[in-house]
Parts: sequence; C-alpha cells; structure tokens
Amino acid sequence: MKKTQAESLKNPPLNTLIAFSAASRRGSLTLAAAEMHLTPGAVSRQVKQLEDALGVTLFHRSHNAITLTDAGQRFLTYVNAALAMLETGARGLNTQRSRLVIQAPITLARRWLIPRIGSFRQENPTADLVIQSLALGSLERPDLTITYRRSADAAEVASAFLLDRTMAVCSPKLIAGSRGQFEASDILELPILLDTADAWSWRCWCNSAGLTFEPRGGSIAFDTDEASIDACISGLGVGQASPLFIEHELRSGQLVALTASVAPVVGAYDISKPVEFGMAGIFLDWLEKWTNVGAE
Repeated sequence: MKKTQAESLKNPPLNTLIAFSAASRRGSLTLAAAEMHLTPGAVSRQVKQLEDALGVTLFHRSHNAITLTDAGQRFLTYVNAALAMLETGARGLNTQRSRLVIQAPITLARRWLIPRIGSFRQENPTADLVIQSLALGSLERPDLTITYRRSADAAEVASAFLLDRTMAVCSPKLIAGSRGQFEASDILELPILLDTADAWSWRCWCNSAGLTFEPRGGSIAFDTDEASIDACISGLGVGQASPLFIEHELRSGQLVALTASVAPVVGAYDISKPVEFGMAGIFLDWLEKWTNVGAE
C-alpha cells in the first residue's frame, strides 16, 4: 500500500535546519557558509536536502541572493523556535552557570534596573541574565515577572517592591528667561507632555496640588513614559516622571524639578515570587537591598 506524505515524512537532519536558519538570517548562502565555517556548496546541498525531505521549496534563488518563499517563511518560525529551545536546554546542562530570565516594563528595565544590575553581576559572576522588556512573545518563560499597577493610594500598594511617585520636570531651556519660582498652577500654562492617553499621572499630580487638570499651554500625548521623558529632555514640554527614573538627568541638569514638593504616588511595581528559588531567590535578596536603600 502506498504511504501518505505524512507517513513518509521524516524529521530532517539537524545540520540542514541550522543551515536553513543561517541562510534565512543572512540572505545569502555564501554569508551563511562563512558563519558556519563551511563552503557555499555544502550549505546549498544541506538546504536542498531539507527541501527534498519536506517536499517544498524554501527559497527563491537569484544570481546574487536568496529570499524565503511563503512556505519557507512559515517553516522558519518553527525552526528558530526549535533551535532556541535546544540552545536553552544545552545551557541548562552547564552546571557552572545559572540562567535567570526577568520580565519587566521597559522604563523600569532601562532607567532603574540596568543602572543597578552591574552590582548583581559582580556578586554573581556565574549568572547569565535575560531581561525581557518588550512583549514580543519570547519563548523563554520568565523566572521573575515585574508588573506595574496604578494606584493613588500609597497604603494600597505598600507591599510592592517599588513605589512610583511622580513629579513635574522639564528641560531648563523650556523655562529659560523665566523669573522666580513656579507655582503649581503656573505649570499648566506650559506645554504638557502626557505619558498615557488619559493623563493619569497628571491628574494625580493636579489632585495632590489642589488643581483641576486643565492644560492651557497645549499638550502632546505619548503611549509610554519612556517617550514622554525623551520629549521632556528635548524641551518639548513639562512631563511627569519618577525621580528614581531620572536620577542622572536631574544630577546633570538635563532636567529640573518644578514644585518638587508635589510628588504623589501614582502606582507601584510588584514582583512575582518564584516557585523555586536558586538564582531567582538570590536576585530577590539583591533587589530587596536596593529597595531598602531607596526607602531610606
């Protein structure tokens, strides 16, 4: 009896998958061959062997380049996922090193975690860190997840590892020539930078200052506080930011605080507790030392 395609299909050799992934990434059999320390002919044969095994064409071939077919594009997703899993498994067999995957919001990762993570690396030189700050569907499950939640009540988020307080800041060039101290109400006369469409931070700030949020100098809205801070540094307006996230900019004078006494809580960062400790537990202990320093 004749076998069906599904019954006759066998798993292709691993080296053909590696060759296919490299060729797809480099867009050239020659460049893939150089990366793999093989001849272009050897890589070409491996790709052809894979195509024969699958019964599909994976690349459109021209004189100087190759491009993925629709089938090749679909198959590449699975190949890269499989190779990534194999690499992760191989790393796990190395008992001399530990791997820790941390998922955190991008602004916290960039402006709070990265400036401090060097001390963790010094204390734990055998730790390999993966910091996931964007929701791109990573294949690696995080060992620790840091999440953000809004709250204007400090007592409500007292158990969080880091409170998010906000203050009004701007570039000195925005207020160049201004005389005297700014009152809270004066700030609303300047261009306002929003880090969320609903102006959550600004509404909390205004409420703390006893004001109604009515920007009279116009506004620009961004979808992340990171973008709002960048716009603030560029002199586009007054933004809201946690002083913990702009320490360097405040020290260097790139940003100045306006009515620094108004600094309400607008949210907090929570961290998941791992099921198994090990390196995750060590990281939590290190994190607690930093947050205690910030609370002093």
